[in-house]
Amino acid sequence: MENLSDDLLIEIWSRVSYKTAVSCKSISKRFLALISQLQFIERSILHHYTLLQQMKEEENQKKWHFNFISKRKLLISFSPNLNLSTPENQISLSFLGRKFDPKLDNITRKKHVLYSRIVGFSNGLFLCKKTTRGRVYHVCNILTKDWIKLPLPPPPQTGHNKRDRVLEGFVCEPYYSIGENSKKVSFNNHRFRVVRFPCFEGTINEILWGITKSEFEMVVFSSETGQWSKKNVSCPNGLSFTRPAILPYVVAHENILYFMGKTSILVYDPFNNDEKCEIINFPCRASANDILFNGHVGVCRGKFRMVCFCTLRSFVKVWELDKDYSWSLLHTTCFPSIPVRDCIVDELLMTGGRNEIVDMGTQVRAFHPYDGDVVFLQRAHKIFVGNLKTNKIEGVGYGIHGFESLQMISLDLPLWPTPIPSLPIT
Repeated sequence: MENLSDDLLIEIWSRVSYKTAVSCKSISKRFLALISQLQFIERSILHHYTLLQQMKEEENQKKWHFNFISKRKLLISFSPNLNLSTPENQISLSFLGRKFDPKLDNITRKKHVLYSRIVGFSNGLFLCKKTTRGRVYHVCNILTKDWIKLPLPPPPQTGHNKRDRVLEGFVCEPYYSIGENSKKVSFNNHRFRVVRFPCFEGTINEILWGITKSEFEMVVFSSETGQWSKKNVSCPNGLSFTRPAILPYVVAHENILYFMGKTSILVYDPFNNDEKCEIINFPCRASANDILFNGHVGVCRGKFRMVCFCTLRSFVKVWELDKDYSWSLLHTTCFPSIPVRDCIVDELLMTGGRNEIVDMGTQVRAFHPYDGDVVFLQRAHKIFVGNLKTNKIEGVGYGIHGFESLQMISLDLPLWPTPIPSLPIT
């Protein structure tokens, strides 16, 4: 191998997975130098980009893999060259410290406030925090195990010792971009933002029925300044919020954050227009309760989608958001009914009795990022994969039950790990 040119070695090693290539850095100083070059990273990205496009076109190649980080955190990966479910690629958040030890997610503990939580995922980076209602944030890359701890944000408006009622969003710009001809890779000076959106305060009746405001305050962390700042944000059409406990995961897509309201979605651009937001109403004739309790919002095939599950009729509706913020109905599919008694696992019960199961019906929990006909669902403890084209549903695993209990995150990982932007030294 010593007789091979650098260009040929780069061509050879760019065809293996990232983890394999990085492990080969220790072979020799020459390998270390080659694999550290941007030329090598570019060739690796282009090669695996071609593989990914082929996978998207072949039905039998649209595979997915479950990776239980703990009993409360499930990642679904779709990478063509990295199966995170294998023992050698098994991932964990324990490198962030003892608070993220998967053993602490024991289902018998009733105080969910003590569990660590994944707040957001964007372009290969995760935002995590030590406790559900805490304010200690970490930005990390689960593949490289690099991480940084963010400074504490300002205390909640209700005071230091009050419950922190906020929605949280995380968005990171792409580390690289691929040209239209798929022959050139451009590397970006990427940035990230963390957004804390305080839930509206009011009487119990107002919180239940929704509180509408046209101006509110957001707290935003910028990776360029390394500081939190308060932003007075205007919303001309007004946003109505309901109980924060049932609001779904905040979605990051194309550097924009999408926050779910009671009957609409708040669209916020923390990079280019951080003092104004827009509103997208839910699709016409869509049930807001079905969306909030049994639905899901996410990204599929590069588009923002919304899905709701009507439990009474066992049908699923899927909409896709167009550029003009209108909705297109893509699917109306009826799945076979699923008896709840067949979806309970005694080992996953907290108190040991089946009476603790509050039947919220079947919930759509995740999209397949490349296959527009596939969704992941959950009823009680059982996890299903459903095909919207064939109307078939299949049990594929089990997870704990209840709102915010099992985090199920669909990962569209970049083709090369995203470095964490360096924060300024203060």
